[in-house]
Amino acid sequence: MPVVVRGLVKRYRDGTEANRGMDLDVRAGEIVAILGPNGAGKTTFLRQLTTELRPTAGSIHVFGIDAVREPHAAKQAMGITPQEAGLFDSLTVREHLALFGRLKRLRAHESVREADRLLRELNLTGAAARRVGTLSGGQRRRILIGLALLGEPPLLILDEPTTGLDPASRQDVWRVLRAAVSNGASIVLSTHYMEEAERLSDRIAIVSGGLVIAFGTVRELMARIRESHRVTWLDRDGDLQVTRWETFADAQAFVSRRSLSEYSIARASLEDVYFELVGAPYPGLELEEEAIAR
Repeated sequence: MPVVVRGLVKRYRDGTEANRGMDLDVRAGEIVAILGPNGAGKTTFLRQLTTELRPTAGSIHVFGIDAVREPHAAKQAMGITPQEAGLFDSLTVREHLALFGRLKRLRAHESVREADRLLRELNLTGAAARRVGTLSGGQRRRILIGLALLGEPPLLILDEPTTGLDPASRQDVWRVLRAAVSNGASIVLSTHYMEEAERLSDRIAIVSGGLVIAFGTVRELMARIRESHRVTWLDRDGDLQVTRWETFADAQAFVSRRSLSEYSIARASLEDVYFELVGAPYPGLELEEEAIAR
């Protein structure tokens, strides 16, 4: 398989354990999304997967290669978008992509062809001749995604790839990632966007306290929660409230008891699964509301 992780531990010198025995498999041709609260160990896990951090214990195999013992060989199979990375502000967008294509050992004409392809697919053609230093944060983010896709690597590791993008740009990125999978790639990505995890990924890993506490398809995760119906309503102060119930009849009975006039009843969502497992709302809620507002 593209990725097999067993018993992964990362312990820092001050005694902090960012990962406490994580197991994760990624199958060929699938997208795995990683959800979790801030500080859950998501980025640390991805940095170990990309060989940037050496694990304290456990194993990582990438296409059968021991990524701890042979980090360079494992990394050659990857395209990586870190959560934060610098770009060369003086280069144009096309120059940036073409340069990194050469650094990935593409021939000159292949590098130019790849740059033009990614400019089209990431909707950056209009900015191709602009210097990177003049671009918006969202445009720079799309460049980083393009760098990961150069050369069509078989494994993509993406740390919050669409943070800061408007809804239309996120759709562009989703389309490009689905195309990469259609061409044989496998993808591991972390995200704060619940919708992104639900609509883009084949399986979802929920991480909390440095452990994978749930892993499966949306349907499999939904089967884990007891309270499968949600009532959203306004209280007397006009504040939005949410209560969860096992059955539709229980939800209706609650509405009747409260004599609610403004409410909705819906089936449980991935957000509800996350809330029940982690015990807190997912941290991307504000980000999604900001993106919708834009």
